[in-house]
Amino acid sequence: MQARTTANTTSEVAEFLRTLERVAITTHVGVDGDAVGSSIALLYLMRSLGAEAVFCHAEEVPTYLRWLVPHEPLREAPPDHDLLVVDTSRVDRAGVQNGTPRLNLDHHEDNPLYAEYNLVNPKASASAEIVYDLFEELGVPIEKPAAEAIYTGIRTDTGGFRFRNVSPRAHELVANLMRIGVVPAVMYDRLNRTASMEQLNIVGVCMAKAVRYGEVLITTVENEDYRRTGATELDSKEAIDQLRSVAGVDVIAHLREVPEGTKASLRSETVDVGEIARRFGGGGHRLAAGYTARGLRPQEAKEQLLEVLSGVVDLGGKQ
Repeated sequence: MQARTTANTTSEVAEFLRTLERVAITTHVGVDGDAVGSSIALLYLMRSLGAEAVFCHAEEVPTYLRWLVPHEPLREAPPDHDLLVVDTSRVDRAGVQNGTPRLNLDHHEDNPLYAEYNLVNPKASASAEIVYDLFEELGVPIEKPAAEAIYTGIRTDTGGFRFRNVSPRAHELVANLMRIGVVPAVMYDRLNRTASMEQLNIVGVCMAKAVRYGEVLITTVENEDYRRTGATELDSKEAIDQLRSVAGVDVIAHLREVPEGTKASLRSETVDVGEIARRFGGGGHRLAAGYTARGLRPQEAKEQLLEVLSGVVDLGGKQ
């Protein structure tokens, strides 16, 4: 199979999906709400079309998203299943590998169209919104489990409808999901009231270690912090929204130690952090991106990042 170099239309992909009999669906490593929500929504869509569909991912699904997944994820894609990759800007970030993917469904603007079929819409608030479009195109009714998966993707990728990627259509789409039976208060409890004391403690560590450099706020998490709190790297990621609350800060960097080096999550309201992440071999959206600084500990990765940011924003003085 050869990857295409141009994007497909929703109708083209809808017709393609009708031809599939066995599919393995995966998403990017380090999953978030849109990654799992859009994947599971696509899983329900394919099952409605009569296909045998499974969700595959080599990593563990975080606790707050596990209720979405109707079966234990397979760690590898069955070799006789067509691979559909969702919400993943680069094929090497897919949770499982199985040759050239048949479908690449995504909303990241830097997606290079790596699959046989590519449905990429950077204007969508979340990849889950694109899956919703496929339900509509195919005339498949959205049942409540799929509606909750789509809502999860949109709600989490818009920061609870606070980020600049929220559109009038996203709100209209959510209104339709509510008519199907999605209850926002219930979804809030499922997605936000699942924290452990370990997570609470690591978030506190992240806040305490945050250092401001003019318009930039950076925090670092090291292995010792995990040991001291009993938390994990995934737990620590929950701090990033809290860091965004500081007035006068335009770039947030959350740097956390992992076996490969340091993972960095970048957020902004105006700065193209996607371009900054690409300088380090990463990627993502213009205002939300990430990368891995291989072989570097968090403090080293911070110095490297500050050097790049010095030509982009006002670093002022350390505060």
